[in-house]
Amino acid sequence: MRVCFISHSAGRGGAELALLELLQGLIAEGVDCKVLVPKKGPLLAALDRLHVEWRIIGYPRWMVGSRNRWMPGRVIRTVKAVLLAIPMARTIGRWQCDIVLSNTIAIGAGALAARLARRPHVWHLHEFGFRDPNLRFDLGNHRTTYLMDRFSAVFIANSDAVFKDYTQYISQHRIRKIYQAVTLHDELESTQWQLDTKLLFKCVIVGSLHIAKGQDEAIRALAELVHRGVEAELLFIGDGGRRFRKTLREQIKSLDLEQRVRFIGYVENPAQFIRMADVMLVCSRWEAFGRATVEAMLAEKPVIGTANSGGTAELIQDGKTGLLYEAGNHIELADKIQYLYENLEERSRLGTAARIWAAGRFTQERYAKEVLSLLREVLTNEEKI
Repeated sequence: MRVCFISHSAGRGGAELALLELLQGLIAEGVDCKVLVPKKGPLLAALDRLHVEWRIIGYPRWMVGSRNRWMPGRVIRTVKAVLLAIPMARTIGRWQCDIVLSNTIAIGAGALAARLARRPHVWHLHEFGFRDPNLRFDLGNHRTTYLMDRFSAVFIANSDAVFKDYTQYISQHRIRKIYQAVTLHDELESTQWQLDTKLLFKCVIVGSLHIAKGQDEAIRALAELVHRGVEAELLFIGDGGRRFRKTLREQIKSLDLEQRVRFIGYVENPAQFIRMADVMLVCSRWEAFGRATVEAMLAEKPVIGTANSGGTAELIQDGKTGLLYEAGNHIELADKIQYLYENLEERSRLGTAARIWAAGRFTQERYAKEVLSLLREVLTNEEKI
């Protein structure tokens, strides 16, 4: 089998990391994988290491932020996507791919290209595309879901939460839930942080700096902890927009926490910081899956996550493999952090239970086999038509 994957970027975000996990698993199963990307980026070096052929075709996204909603831009992007679907289809045909898989819903051109190339199309849903108020589809929600449904044979949801969210728009019998793989790599990217000798209780958040990730809530919880006399600090692993970073820094200054909060920035491999953590925080207001949650579990770290944030509550069994709190309640978050701060044995128990639970569930082998089984099913159904 030969599969063409359509990536929405050449970065190293959660969806791209999931793609790399899937590619490694499928290659081990004997699948020939090809990848289309819209521009250059660090993903390409990773594809080269896997000996995966790729090609850059500058197709645009059809889901954009608030600054790009003006009508002329929407029209230009739509026309560009339609026109570039033609060379995409030609490449799919030249590669002799059997099936096309769009890795996220941020890109619509892949589905159209698959239709032009007369190949079945699968959509991998890694996000709550219609829930984020800061994102909009150029064609509007109704037209977008209509085209997604019409141009795709089947959909893959990366969690129960995502599955349920999309049943509002797509028949549930056409959506399959498949948890992605998560591999914790221990190669150290830098040694500078290993020299830190501060004996503060380290709370770590891994993820982009974004209002949806709840870093502001973690800061309020830290302020409450410091007020109670808890010797804790907060590390942010990830990058983001300047505006939200500025907002966070102003919040930190107003709460007199400059010596308690550190912005590490983006790192390709966060494992070293996960290993340093006393507790991992997942404060996301909506989380489709939660790769950082599983990474912490694999590292045997206790995780405190939001109970009403989609995929997070699927990964954490409250009191068994981690702790949950209600998003928006920073006092409850502070209470949970303080509980673990004061109970070393409980931290160890939760971390061990989390590792045991996660270790056999998020492997590349399982991920690849489930996706491959679905792709074979799609091809078999196409042959019957």
